[in-house]
Order: sequence, then structure tokens, then C-alpha cells
Amino acid sequence: MKLVFAVLALLLSGFSFGDSFPVLGSPGEWPDTSPILSGRASFYGTAFSGRKTASGEHFDHQTISAASNRFPMGTLVAVRRVLSARCVVVRINDRMGHRSRLIDLSREAAVRLGMIEVGVTEVEVVALPKYLKGHENACSLAFMPPPHLHASDEPGTGIAKK
Repeated sequence: MKLVFAVLALLLSGFSFGDSFPVLGSPGEWPDTSPILSGRASFYGTAFSGRKTASGEHFDHQTISAASNRFPMGTLVAVRRVLSARCVVVRINDRMGHRSRLIDLSREAAVRLGMIEVGVTEVEVVALPKYLKGHENACSLAFMPPPHLHASDEPGTGIAKK
């Protein structure tokens, strides 16, 4: 009987009953494309304004920022609201205590996503690739697969030689 409990405990130790998300490494370890994570987003209340974030900055609900335990501090991420397809690029500058949430947004970021009325909503989040930083359509492009050229393609044209 003890053996049965030991085997059962061993099997269950590898299982997680909560949401699990991959954690990306440091910026130098990022792949060219990172996985799109799906989960729930919430936003900070205005009462948090002025408090220190995990990065040492003072939180301002009128800026575009976010807390997440899934990305390195300082990472720019694109956040897309699933039901509306609205999108915003935010910088991770804090950590969060919600284990069931993927990201906690500043109020301004939540306004841009149109989620103030609902409070918590389903989102997709992806680390912004280096080649999209500063691009005017970075948010929507971040969710598209990068273009691939075949070895026979003419550089800069995307047209194959015959």
C-alpha cells in the first residue's frame, strides 16, 4: 500500500493544476521569434500610483507599462485583447502576485485595449522582436510569423531566380 502511495505521489508531482506559462530567459537568450502566450490580463488600480515597482521606478497609471512574471524586466511586449483585436505595446517594469494572470497592465494600457469596463479579459502576449522596435505597426506585426526567404530567392526582392 505504501508503494502505491509513493508511486501516486511521484506521478502527481509532475503535474500542475494551475495555469502554466513558459518563462523566457534573459534578453541575450531570446529567440528571433518568441511564443505567443495566451491568458488573462488585469490592470492596476489608480491607488498604486506613486508606489515603487520591482524595477525601482515609481508606478504611474497614466503611462504605458505592465507587470508580468513571464518576461525579463524591461522587455517590450505586444498585448492583444482577444475579443476586440485591440493591441498595445508595453514595457515590463514590475512583477505580480496573480499566479492565474499572465499580465497586469497600467490603467492607460487598459484604456487603449478597451478593458476598463470588464476589468479582467483574455489576451495574447508576445515579446516584441528587435526588428520591430520603433515600427509604427509593431503591435499588429508582432503576432505575424516572420517572412522566410528560400536560399534561391534574390536578396531584397523575395523573387526566386529561374
